[in-house]
Amino acid sequence: MALAEITKNKILLTVPVQEVTPGIKTELEEVLNNYPIEVIPKKMMSIEQMRLIYVLFHQWAEEEAGGDYLYIKDVLIGEFCSKYEIPGFSTSPYKENTLDMETATQFIQFIIELGIEENRVLYIRDKNQNYKHIRTIVPDIQKYVITCLRNRVCAICGKRHDEYNTVELHHWKSVASAVGTYENDDGLSTPFISLCTEHHQEFHGVGVESFKNKYHIEGVYLNEKLVIELKEIYTNHFKAFKG
Repeated sequence: MALAEITKNKILLTVPVQEVTPGIKTELEEVLNNYPIEVIPKKMMSIEQMRLIYVLFHQWAEEEAGGDYLYIKDVLIGEFCSKYEIPGFSTSPYKENTLDMETATQFIQFIIELGIEENRVLYIRDKNQNYKHIRTIVPDIQKYVITCLRNRVCAICGKRHDEYNTVELHHWKSVASAVGTYENDDGLSTPFISLCTEHHQEFHGVGVESFKNKYHIEGVYLNEKLVIELKEIYTNHFKAFKG
């Protein structure tokens, strides 16, 4: 990949070659002078995004790699690039291959979702050093809710369904108003969210609007593929689904 910069009123293009031979500079300049210049501006990731990415690296490393965040950094970047079939990148500013803002957002989402899948406890701290749940900064809250549903994790507190905690599928709208009875529920008529017992009770205690405003979250509608997938996890639901 060539690196371009403007210096002394001209564009300086650094081109990687296997061997620097006499005359190659003139030869390349003659070739390139015959091509029009096209500029493709890309918005670099923000400093806030960079800081958040490194916070997530460090937190992951504390749980898995004895604090070696550089190892975790390489692992997470490698898995992300493999999944989306993109070249490697830098998470430091002003590098030739620094992440652009859109990909940085996607990378943050990827780290958070992978953390849920692999049972990693990720969090952030506010300016007063108070702990805040990762859902408060996830870029795409709907994808986050779906990942929690798939992994039977409470979307509010992060508790995982196990012998100590019960996490169940919750209808965001009442069954009666949406489909009448549970026997009529095919999973396609109302939004869903996964909640632990505590937050399930809170939802019914305060009501949907107060719950939504407090946690800035909503249930998500499912498609047929998701219903089939979740039917294996929440076996008492979607009795009317015929797919």
